[in-house]
Amino acid sequence: MTQRLLLPCLRGAIGTWVTYTCLMRLSDIKDLISFADDLHKNKNLSQLIQRQLKRERKKEIGDYLLNDEEAFFNSLVVAVYEGEPRWHQFDKIGNNTLGIEDFETPDYTLESMGYLSLSREEKIFALDGQHRLAGIQYALEKDEDIGRQQISVIFLAHFNDAAGLKRTRRLFTTLNKRAKPVNKDAIISLDEDDLCACVTRYLVEESSFFGGDRLKYQATNNVGYADTKNLTTIGNLYDLIKVVIKEGCGLSPREIDNYRGGEEEKGKFFNLVESIFSYMFSTIPCLAEFDNAESHASREQVIALYRNRENGGHFLYRPAGLKIYLQAMCKFAKLNKFMDFESACFRFIEKTQDVDLWLESDFLRDKVWDATQKTIMVIKAEVRKSIIMSLATFAIKK
Repeated sequence: MTQRLLLPCLRGAIGTWVTYTCLMRLSDIKDLISFADDLHKNKNLSQLIQRQLKRERKKEIGDYLLNDEEAFFNSLVVAVYEGEPRWHQFDKIGNNTLGIEDFETPDYTLESMGYLSLSREEKIFALDGQHRLAGIQYALEKDEDIGRQQISVIFLAHFNDAAGLKRTRRLFTTLNKRAKPVNKDAIISLDEDDLCACVTRYLVEESSFFGGDRLKYQATNNVGYADTKNLTTIGNLYDLIKVVIKEGCGLSPREIDNYRGGEEEKGKFFNLVESIFSYMFSTIPCLAEFDNAESHASREQVIALYRNRENGGHFLYRPAGLKIYLQAMCKFAKLNKFMDFESACFRFIEKTQDVDLWLESDFLRDKVWDATQKTIMVIKAEVRKSIIMSLATFAIKK
């Protein structure tokens, strides 16, 4: 039978969290603590968190542990669930303790000291200190002897249901936001206060047109010619949603980044964005072909037709093209104030579904597509504005 691991511990409380601050050996940290990859039912979203870990930081921190006699770490913050963690309280200071009259003994002190024991079957992942965890793993691969060193680790209880996942995701980004700017990968995959990130995750996990492997899980907007599986990237999807919510719905960047609406209001944005994309994929022929492809092979044929080196393909199969199209849609909605936003979006999609947006068309050649070099051009600001206004006015006049 595997022995339980006993950790010296202080129990405390802040906000709605009960904390257990333990002293752990680096070897136990390496064996028991993993990265935050259990925060989504969609594992591609979870993998985004690990991609933000920088290899050079891992080596830098590991070498620091190995070579600096004065090495020091702040506490790791970890979430724990499953297994069988137990709290063992001890209270040695009592009325018969010598000199008790010289002590001020707040109520919490007798409940705060003890041990936390682990069955070693728990699932534990780092919420704050992922680079430090990677550095510890790197250092122990080089020298197992440093595994006897100890640092403090703050344990938080995590509940693996919808409310618990949301609460832990919010804490992850809160901790990291306070320390340094959070990468776009982490914002998309974890941030519970960023409205566009919440909508992005909703579409990825609940919609058919961006579900499964139809999306490239990277935060940048680049999709290469060799990619015949994905329409666009999750980073571009996040940017598209921000266009709709910021330029269409009129929310400010601050309101988006730190959304304070309730779940019912947030659900309205989920439904609005899903409705717009659903109408796009059912109405615009080139997107409908992608959505209706019944196999990987047929989807690859669709993408090869609409994104290629020969003629460039179609504007909506380029991240920049999708963004400009949605910006034009929002411009159309602003020019039609007598219509509600969702209806205006539908009207714009109907009116522009047959517009020639092939990159070789007169409309886009030598503005977006270099027909001689066979490559996408850097789209200048005035060209972008011209395309947006042209599409919006075309929809109005048609």
